[in-house]
Amino acid sequence: MNAGFGYGNARLRARRSQFLTEATYYDLLAQPNIEQLITALIKTPYKNDIEAALVRVEGVAGVFEALHANLTRTLNQVRDFFTGPALNLVDILLRHWDRYNLLTILRGQSHEVSPETILAALVPVGQLDQVSLRELARQPGLRACLDLMITWRLPYAKTLSQVRARTGTVPDLDQLELALNRFHYSSLLTELGQGNKNQTLLLEHLRLEIDLINLITAFRLARTPEIRHLVQQRYQAADICPLLIEPGGRVSAKWLAEQVAGVSGVEELVNSLSETSYGPALRVGWQRYQAGQGGMPALERELERWRANRTAAMFTRNPLSIAIPIGYFGCKALEITNLRLLTQAVSLGLDSEQVRRDLIIIKEIA
Repeated sequence: MNAGFGYGNARLRARRSQFLTEATYYDLLAQPNIEQLITALIKTPYKNDIEAALVRVEGVAGVFEALHANLTRTLNQVRDFFTGPALNLVDILLRHWDRYNLLTILRGQSHEVSPETILAALVPVGQLDQVSLRELARQPGLRACLDLMITWRLPYAKTLSQVRARTGTVPDLDQLELALNRFHYSSLLTELGQGNKNQTLLLEHLRLEIDLINLITAFRLARTPEIRHLVQQRYQAADICPLLIEPGGRVSAKWLAEQVAGVSGVEELVNSLSETSYGPALRVGWQRYQAGQGGMPALERELERWRANRTAAMFTRNPLSIAIPIGYFGCKALEITNLRLLTQAVSLGLDSEQVRRDLIIIKEIA
């Protein structure tokens, strides 16, 4: 099962000790202002990136630029640890960022966000390089962006052009996002097929991602029955299946759609999912929802926490397999998300108890 993972995984397991600890997170959260937070961050492994960014940009923007640079460089460095079959699987894993980058560009173009703002959020580590992403972000609108993707014959372009052909105009953002997500996961699942144990581990990871996207969609629709009916009319469907990624992961899309059709609100959907592996996380999320601790985002956050722990647990799987890159990439992305949350919280003076609840800290890697 090694397939060339020996050297790279040894490097990643050694890097595991560099992840920030729970104590460090809480120390950062306790800082009284953004200046003191930056001083504290300079004492962490992010020192060089923080100092380099602050030469160009101050305050929160400088921290965000540093985190972005660190994540992009780290992911590209890790890719260089692998060769052969191992690299092929790592590249499939890194296509997560192609999906992320294109979604970010489509959202930015749809909302007429400046190219500079879009570019600052991109992580060029997948099949699309920085030059291509920059050109897409700088198009004069969503229509022009879609036209360029089609001209370049990007892997995602065909499915997006089909959506436009059906609508006869520039499609709504939600239609584009759904088409992109469906193509992304369908193509990866097909490519991996029924392969070896490494491919099985990667399939397990991808199906988990699919479930979370579908579950979040289901809960948003369960909370707003009137929108659910509009969806069914729009897609001329008997249920919400047209909005889900099929066939789903651990939870089949068809079964989930049936559950949504039979409930009258969020609590009933939580109960219908209680016997699934997501049940415990959903119960905690529902308790936070009822207590007024963030509403629907709190429930979604608990699902993310469940996934983060599952991803981190990959470090305990076969040390000569794709499990280690899965675990490392997941923990690294999570750390960046936590640091962005802490930066915003300190800058805006947000309630520290609420922020503590929203932080996702993996105890096993502390």
